Amino acid sequence: MAAKSPWYYIIHWLRLYFGAHLLFSGIRYAATGYVPDIPGVGGEWVQANANIYLYQTIKYLEILTGAMLFFNRYVLLALILEFPATINIFWLNTFIVATPRQLFTGPQELFMNGVLLLAYSGWMYAAVKPKLEPLWIWDGAKAYAPQIGQRIVRK
Repeated sequence: MAAKSPWYYIIHWLRLYFGAHLLFSGIRYAATGYVPDIPGVGGEWVQANANIYLYQTIKYLEILTGAMLFFNRYVLLALILEFPATINIFWLNTFIVATPRQLFTGPQELFMNGVLLLAYSGWMYAAVKPKLEPLWIWDGAKAYAPQIGQRIVRK
């Protein structure tokens, strides 16, 4: 994406906003232990997750992924790690709880993560081929070699 394009600035603003949103949400929990009071079965579900420490794990993951997004480090990894929580938040807020606040935050979360995943998905190009050979992380530079579709042979 060219730095002169308006999309460049839109995507970076969205990345900063989503990163700040995740950081705020995670740090608010870490500092205060705040678990939102959600009505109905959604609240029971959130409380059950808190009882088995899944809610807490997600909040600390939000701190990590929020920092990664905000400081522009391993952005694609952060978006992929956050995506299961994003789907969960979207489903719970949009279809289960469906109060006005949740009807805003659920789709907003999915929109931000989805658009950013699309914007950064070009970096996954080497990984989304029909057939891949095993490639250790320390040999990752070979993923950008011209013959990546062929068998990798050590020399």
